[in-house]
Amino acid sequence: MHCRNCGKEVNEKAVACTSCGLPPLLETKFCQECGVETNEKQIVCVKCGCSLGKGQAHHQSKEKSDYDGFYCSSDDKVILGVCGGLAHKFGISTIIVRIAALFIPGWPLYFIGFVLPKLPTKNL
Repeated sequence: MHCRNCGKEVNEKAVACTSCGLPPLLETKFCQECGVETNEKQIVCVKCGCSLGKGQAHHQSKEKSDYDGFYCSSDDKVILGVCGGLAHKFGISTIIVRIAALFIPGWPLYFIGFVLPKLPTKNL
């Protein structure tokens, strides 16, 4: 992997480039795969064809995923998996969601989990 700021080769697990001291994926002045200097408006490297990450986020946001919207967890559940699904979706602990659910006055809405899709949430 190459630093996107200075173009020098860096370890794939590096947090900072040893040449410039910046995070290796911070800029897009150089291709991260081959180290070739890139133009500001390029979205792919002309040498190796690697995505430069500029237009990638826009395309990923339009792709349909099973994990868009609300869902129940099929493997982190006590009753229906609603709390496990909410915890996975928002990236928080299931315990926190379960405790919060005890204090929400609309808890009967929990049973909407009967119609929500069941998706695996562990080991993703």
